This record gives sequence, structure tokens and C-alpha cells, in this order.
Amino acid sequence: MKRLIVLFGCVFLLLGGCQELGRNNSGVEVFVKDGGEFPSSLAGRWKARNDWQLVFEPNGIISSAIVPITVVEIRPNQTTRVQGRKGEPGYFEAGNFTVYYNPEDRELSVDIKIKQVYLEMGGILKGPWEYLVIGNILEDGKTWQADVFTSLDLAVLAPDPNHRIAGKPKYKYIGPLRADFGQEVESLIFTKVPDGNATNNK
Repeated sequence: MKRLIVLFGCVFLLLGGCQELGRNNSGVEVFVKDGGEFPSSLAGRWKARNDWQLVFEPNGIISSAIVPITVVEIRPNQTTRVQGRKGEPGYFEAGNFTVYYNPEDRELSVDIKIKQVYLEMGGILKGPWEYLVIGNILEDGKTWQADVFTSLDLAVLAPDPNHRIAGKPKYKYIGPLRADFGQEVESLIFTKVPDGNATNNK
């Protein structure tokens, strides 16, 4: 949790001599401690188990991501629509992404906000979801050992057997599905793989 506090302190309170390198038009904010530059050598696609994929550009901006809840590629500040096996509607409305890099210990941290998850799977799940990925790049430059913290606040709705609208079920709220950053923690090893989606790999 100490590294979590450092991330929030630097990225969101702008303390500790961090320099902001990119924001707004990309939907991604990039910060480097003590005014340094993001290492372009980290640009490329990073993969881990459970469907995790992050694509970094040479300036540190994340151009796309695949996270376990989506299983499809999402982009910052864009909405990605999906369909279930039976054509059920769904979408992921991504918010801002934030990247923080500390060259002293090669600590790389990422905050991925999904402003709205909407999925119909017999019932309905909807609400915000957020991931914090915090860890260190190993000396080989191709391995990132990270802890993933998850926060979510979803509403769960189920079909009401007593009410239908135009032949379709009416949904009723049955409760929340919540998790705080301290509750959901997973250790992952990301590996940089050859890919043509980052600028320096083209």
C-alpha cells in the first residue's frame, strides 16, 4: 500500500517533482519523477495472464489496453461496444488513463479508469471499474513485476418475473457488487512482446 500512496501523491496531487509529459487530447496523463523523460525502450505491447495487455507509445502514452473485465481492446476516453453470445448489448466507456514512471528504481505505475461498464448477461451489470497497476521493470527491460489493485462499484439488476415491457423483461435492482483497492490485489508478470502497434516498432 505504500507504493499506492506514492502514486496518488505524485500523480493526483502533483507533489515530489513530477513532470507531466502528455494529457488531454490522448486521454492519457504521463508523469516522470524529477522531470525526466519516459524511456522510449518501454514502448510496445506488454502482456500478462488473465487477458492483460497494455500498449505504450514512446512518450509513455497508453494507446490501447485489454483488461480482464473487457477482454476486448479499449482506448482512453472512448466507448467500445460489445455483444454477448446471444447478441446481448454491452459497452465499456473508458475514462482517463494515467502513467507514472520513477527512473530511480524503474517503477512503472498505471491507472486505468472505466467510467461505465454495461453488460447484459441474463441480468445487468453496470457501474464504474478501475485498475491500478504498480510494479518495477527488471533490468532486462522486458519484464514488469506488478501488483494489480481493483476498485469497482457495480449495480446488479435481474429480470423481474412479475413485470415485462413489450414482451421483454423489466429489470430490478438486487444489490451492489463492490470492491476497494485494498481488497482485490493480484500479482502479475508482464512481458514485452514484439508488436507493430507502438510507434517505435513500426
